[in-house]
Amino acid sequence: MTRLFINIFFIVVVCFTLAVLPINTATLEMLDFGDIFSSEDEPIEEEIISVDESFVPSYEVTYHTGNTDRIYNPTSIILTLKTNIPSEYESNYNFNDINITLYQNDEVFQILGADKVIKNSAISYDNDTAVINYELELDYYNLKLNRDGFFDAEISFIDKDIEPYVYPIAYRPDIEYVNNGSAQNNGNFIYKTFFKNEDATHLVPVYMSVTYPEKITVEVRNRLYNPPPIGYGLSTEAVIPQKSSVQKLGPAYYGVFMYSDEINKVIDNDIEANLAVEALIKSLTRLPHIDRLSLYVNDQQLPDTFYNVDLSQVYEQNTATQVYLTEANSTDKRYLMPFEITEENVYDEILSIFNILKTGYIDDKQWTQIIPPEVEMNTFMIEGTTITADFNEAFLTAYENQPDYRRLMINSILYSFTSNPNIIKVVITVNGQPVENYAGYSFLEPQLEPSYINFIGEY
Repeated sequence: MTRLFINIFFIVVVCFTLAVLPINTATLEMLDFGDIFSSEDEPIEEEIISVDESFVPSYEVTYHTGNTDRIYNPTSIILTLKTNIPSEYESNYNFNDINITLYQNDEVFQILGADKVIKNSAISYDNDTAVINYELELDYYNLKLNRDGFFDAEISFIDKDIEPYVYPIAYRPDIEYVNNGSAQNNGNFIYKTFFKNEDATHLVPVYMSVTYPEKITVEVRNRLYNPPPIGYGLSTEAVIPQKSSVQKLGPAYYGVFMYSDEINKVIDNDIEANLAVEALIKSLTRLPHIDRLSLYVNDQQLPDTFYNVDLSQVYEQNTATQVYLTEANSTDKRYLMPFEITEENVYDEILSIFNILKTGYIDDKQWTQIIPPEVEMNTFMIEGTTITADFNEAFLTAYENQPDYRRLMINSILYSFTSNPNIIKVVITVNGQPVENYAGYSFLEPQLEPSYINFIGEY
């Protein structure tokens, strides 16, 4: 009993002594108590087994989406990569080395790396050799592509000796084609005017239909002050300066008078100045009483007073051949827009029109492709003022389930061909047979230019 009390006494003395002695924290920090009390197991490093020098990897790719026909608006592609690589060698190889290269008009449009195109991948084993299943991303919006159209999607493996595989694809988002309307006889004044496209770089022809005005010249001029509101896919900027007056100078000859203080409010550069002049000429010279226009700034025709516009020139309606293309905008509305082409003769013009409608490329800029690459023009013949264009059978199935695109395509052909002053009517055949019931047209009889391009009516 006495020994017990002695032991307790010494324990109390030791504890008291330790309590008052300073503790060297630096020494404690050298001890990793976390490791002592941690319940987690230490991570086991994966052992990489070196590949035997005699081993030669082999690969076989199976694509589970056929490409005999062009795929419209694809979302993904499924493929399987079979190898002879045993599981013990798997960590020595990179299986995320896929690229997709998009070609448009035989030129590289965009290269998409593995980080963008591999949507899902999974490794499994067949007789202990690696098999990789991939789902590749091809959705237009998920890939954040900035252009629609027709592409060849080339799938390739960077680090493997595998032949690239090409899918013909097309991105054709839903659109609302602003159609050509129909011939009307309701007493309204129907006229053609021009607004700037959404980027304010080109003019878009549109048809308006309004209650017959007291003065048609004033109505057309005023419309150029008042473009459509937001939501039409067009620029909301005025095309010409306010207070521009139109006055008669002679028989079928008028002058447009503009003023510097108003010009400076809406026109800042050569492009905008030329668009204003082009809109005035094309809109006003279509009226039955105007054939020629002269332009004045501050009641004069001095040089260098309206950017690079030649005020000394007398302007008339342009009769050059044009090809009609379209472009995307912030809405789903699509309009046909004219682009002048210059070739040595009408036959070269027709070939140029067809090529541009397929490629969408003109004046060093890529516009929307309209005619699918599979459509070919076998031949064409011009007799008098009628052109007969013969296409292959792909013409009949083009945009079979997309009526807006089909109307856009047929109207682009009709407007473009008849823009030549020597061509008035068009016949379309497929392998020599006239086309019937195609987007509202029957080519059993020659067809005139459609009634009203980009018919808005009123807003």
